[in-house]
Amino acid sequence: MAEAKDDALVLTERILSSSFAESYRALRANIGFSSIDQPVKTIVVTSAAPREGKTTTVINLGIIMAQAGSRVVVVDADFRRSSLHHFLANGAVRRKQFWSDEKGSPLGLSSLIVGNVALEEVMIPTRFNDLVLVPAGVTPPNPSELLGSERMRGVLAQLSEQADYVLLDSPPCALYSDAVVLSRLADGVLYVLRSGSQDKVVQRRIHKQLEQAKARLLGVIFNGAEVEDDVSSYSYYYPNGNTRRK
Repeated sequence: MAEAKDDALVLTERILSSSFAESYRALRANIGFSSIDQPVKTIVVTSAAPREGKTTTVINLGIIMAQAGSRVVVVDADFRRSSLHHFLANGAVRRKQFWSDEKGSPLGLSSLIVGNVALEEVMIPTRFNDLVLVPAGVTPPNPSELLGSERMRGVLAQLSEQADYVLLDSPPCALYSDAVVLSRLADGVLYVLRSGSQDKVVQRRIHKQLEQAKARLLGVIFNGAEVEDDVSSYSYYYPNGNTRRK
């Protein structure tokens, strides 16, 4: 999968029957299995570094969940490099920019956390049924503090009342503490790891940080492997140490 500025691997009708799409269905199913004893509604998606595919994972998993009839809200919690709106807001919405206030400032998650807007003002319909977007909004000067606040906990509670699943795109763990802070408030974490050489020291450090935050690691998505299919990228999911491959 590619990072958000490259939409070549965002699911479309043409590839919904491919093994690429099927891997997300397997991921969706495994998340469902992990919810049997302990509910999983709010999920942080992160990675160690940029361009590992976390944003594409949020988008495609949201599409697949919505396709199955779940109400899904995808939240752009990446104040450092927000991009979800480029893919999920339809053309008419983007042209109207109706999520901006009277001063032209973008409304979104940051506005919601500080209490400047109501939830319905920042929930933007997408071109996919049952899939709604909450964009990042104005970039705050203190992203980590905002994401780890009690106000953010309240926002997640509000969103959980509106949806079956809330997927949060967050900044890379190796660069910022945002995802680790946010993981304390969410029900679980999906960690995206791109195929190829990895810095094991960095990976161990991030894993320790998530453990110390008492984050519930739902699984690791192994991304970017070559397969014989109409796309050259693939997802793997490792739930609780068990390997599933599609």
